[in-house]
Amino acid sequence: MPAKGPVNYSVTTEFEKRAQRMKEKLTKGDDVSSKPVTRELWMTELPPEFKDFGLGPRTFKRRTDNKSGDRSVWTDTPADRERKAKETQEARKSLSKKNEEHILSGREKRLAQQTASYNESERSESLMDIHQKKIKNKSGEDKTKPQERIPFDRDKDLKVNQFDEAQKKALIKKSRELNTRFSHGKGSMFL
Repeated sequence: MPAKGPVNYSVTTEFEKRAQRMKEKLTKGDDVSSKPVTRELWMTELPPEFKDFGLGPRTFKRRTDNKSGDRSVWTDTPADRERKAKETQEARKSLSKKNEEHILSGREKRLAQQTASYNESERSESLMDIHQKKIKNKSGEDKTKPQERIPFDRDKDLKVNQFDEAQKKALIKKSRELNTRFSHGKGSMFL
């Protein structure tokens, strides 16, 4: 809205007031305005996750789970990240110690032995194992065979004659039909 009366605004007075404030700040030192500025909570934390806004149906998230993951990644400070990394490392160490301490009981050992013997006697070999054995055999044969120098053969190396007689005849037969395929129509010339 426009001013109702005359405006008393001068750049020089504003400049002088600002200079005076800066001078007071430097001379007095501790002031109300010199306290550390901290951000409000709404700036540093994520808002709560709302499920329904009341704006009608939503189609992107069909199933809402209560645990949507760790949202603190967005607001973590470097100190928080270091603390979390240390906690995860300690948790991993404790899990590895628990795994080392786990000793198989006599029953578990007996069952493992029985399943291994059953697999060897009753079950057939897997296809992957058969394939790997074939590859090993072929590579073993190739290594034992002495390397010979094969003389140059033009037909074999350059594959000059790729067509056999049957393919030649089929190609010639198709080329004869070109005359009938792309020639003018006999019945209707203009569709």
